[in-house]
Amino acid sequence: MNCVQLTVDHVAESPHRPAIWLPGASAGSLTTFAELYTLANAMQHALVAAGVQKGDLILLQDRLSVRLYAAVFAILAIGATVVLIEPWMPARDIESATRAVSPKFFVSGWLGKLWGLRYRAIRSIPHKLNIRALAQPASGWKFVVEDTDADSPAIITFTSGTTGTPKGVVRTQGALLQQHQVLNRALKTAELAGPDLCIFANFVLANLASGRLSLLLPNPWQPRLLRQIDQLPPSLQPDSLTCGPAFLSHLTQHATLPILKSVHVGGALTDCRIFERAFERWPHAHWKHLYGSTEAEPVAVADAQTAVGLSREKGYFQTLFLGNPVPEIAYRSDQRGLWVHGPHVCGPYLGNEEANRTDKHIDEQGLAWHFMGDRIGTREDNDAWWYRGRANQPESDFELEQSVYTALQSSNCFVHRTPAGEALLVGEIDPNIQLPGIDRIVRTRIVRDRRHRSRIDRHRSLTRGAKWALG
Repeated sequence: MNCVQLTVDHVAESPHRPAIWLPGASAGSLTTFAELYTLANAMQHALVAAGVQKGDLILLQDRLSVRLYAAVFAILAIGATVVLIEPWMPARDIESATRAVSPKFFVSGWLGKLWGLRYRAIRSIPHKLNIRALAQPASGWKFVVEDTDADSPAIITFTSGTTGTPKGVVRTQGALLQQHQVLNRALKTAELAGPDLCIFANFVLANLASGRLSLLLPNPWQPRLLRQIDQLPPSLQPDSLTCGPAFLSHLTQHATLPILKSVHVGGALTDCRIFERAFERWPHAHWKHLYGSTEAEPVAVADAQTAVGLSREKGYFQTLFLGNPVPEIAYRSDQRGLWVHGPHVCGPYLGNEEANRTDKHIDEQGLAWHFMGDRIGTREDNDAWWYRGRANQPESDFELEQSVYTALQSSNCFVHRTPAGEALLVGEIDPNIQLPGIDRIVRTRIVRDRRHRSRIDRHRSLTRGAKWALG
């Protein structure tokens, strides 16, 4: 039991198969499975020499690179745990997240070292290693893949949520393997042998486990880098795409992708017109719309063209039809919203007991349930799922929001209800426009999540541009 073994098997079977492509100065850089393995072997040798052992927690901070993925594989193969903290999180959250896991090692490049020096909790980590030094060639070392328990933590990431308090999301060795299998079945990736254009850094691990090449585009998505992909030889052209709605919208304006066959879109609600423009650009591609979260991905999958058509029929501006849950998901709803359980659903959080009390539940059979924070409904015509808004938003406000989007033909705003009951429309819109149900308009710049630039950060949008509107 070790999730790294799937990738190691592909090294043995097809060592010269391309594994990762990253944009570069001219044609970008291509790394084979054998080259990735060699780099991971060197890093594992150095990590073991530095004292890293099975069960250790290692805070890893480096730019998006082949070196980063080699470090992840080296650490996981030892049976240690990779800890990832977003560098742009608020200082207090970085301090809190680091203290919650108490890493034994901090592995970083020089930029990561400078970042870490700002925080007492990181400065207090006992051992600090330079990732560049770890990557020096090693002789006489054979890559070791330790046997681990299925519930051994493999990767820990942090999400802040609406309260701003960090929540440590623990992906165990078993959950990573199960997620790989669920994604393969849901997206039918076994039928896709060609490269995958991917903006989700964690999805690259799934591609590597499947023996597929990932064309990895870092944020920001510069048009010149997309042109590099269009200029790649036919054997390296992507036949699938895994992304969120913001990237899909950007892609339709700046790329050709002549042999694209399959597209998987998730990460946030998608405006119907973003899909429709993409359908026109790539009419022969097969489209999937994924619903899930950081803690549970995927939960439901729908044919995107069907989802858009049904959403349009109901008069929605966004794609609210979610399809059916994947077979591996068990689910139930209560007055708050949707709860899910499954082999790839993450268990209790680290560092946030309040969130564990409200958003996690262990039932009488010992099964771990996760609260999605969403309302999900069905309609009279079938049993498929429809998105009905966040659980902390009144459903009437969600419906009002959707009617506003249809009237404005834009989702670059949101409805905020003040303690006094006023319905504020917050966003980049004309403050003089009159809309039914809206008491006042607050014109301010909308702030979106920094990772995928799709989901509106309502709290930051309000506090940055309209503090008075918080009541």
